[in-house]
Amino acid sequence: MDCIGWRQHMNPFDFERMLWHSSVQLVRVDGLVPDLFASGALVDYGGNRLLLTVSHATGKPGRWAIQLKYVPGTGTQLFSLGPMNFLAKGSLFAVDAKLEDIDFSYAKVPGDLLAFRQQIEPCAKTVECQTAITVHKPSFLDIPEKGVNYGFCGTVRCAPDESLGETYVRREIRVYPGLSFVRTEQEYHYFSLPVPFPGHEHFRGCSGAPILSEDGAIVALLCGGDADEKLVFGVSLRTYKVAIDILVGDIGTTGTP
Repeated sequence: MDCIGWRQHMNPFDFERMLWHSSVQLVRVDGLVPDLFASGALVDYGGNRLLLTVSHATGKPGRWAIQLKYVPGTGTQLFSLGPMNFLAKGSLFAVDAKLEDIDFSYAKVPGDLLAFRQQIEPCAKTVECQTAITVHKPSFLDIPEKGVNYGFCGTVRCAPDESLGETYVRREIRVYPGLSFVRTEQEYHYFSLPVPFPGHEHFRGCSGAPILSEDGAIVALLCGGDADEKLVFGVSLRTYKVAIDILVGDIGTTGTP
């Protein structure tokens, strides 16, 4: 079956399962429990493993880490990110031009780093099942198309569960399939939701999640939503391919965006 036909006939459950494994959770930990959350994508590109996410989340000061997995008897295993790369843009011709931050950040991580989706029984503190989160292999050349099904997955903080104690934080993994590409403005792609806009609180923690097509191509990283237009939008990966090429030392061998 050709690529277009596969997109049209893909089982919705299979796409939701793909999205379920598409993003890693990022946490800021400056105390006993995380106080800020974001999402990101692990990718292999140019012989390196990278974390891609957005700067409006990870640019906030503090110790940011990838949540790898829960280890019974030990707790949540984290990988501290350390310094990340951020981008800014400005005009070469304006005398008083100010640099404008770009909502995109990234970092190299160990080549064997993996994170996991787990089903955890909180009262028994046991792991019922565990599967690895996808390490994507993007081309950084894909752009969204109309008529194609897109989606993303992120983790949202819920109301605290007092029965678990102060060292636990309750979170919910949410999958959003059924996005339709609407337009591109500068470095951002806009998508319509298949349901009425639920409110920004339903997406807090999803920022940085990869927006995927049904064939697994990452076209953007989720940045935010527009309640008035009932849209969500993400920063284009294609736009910043050159920055990633510089990071991995691949300039001159992978083409231009």
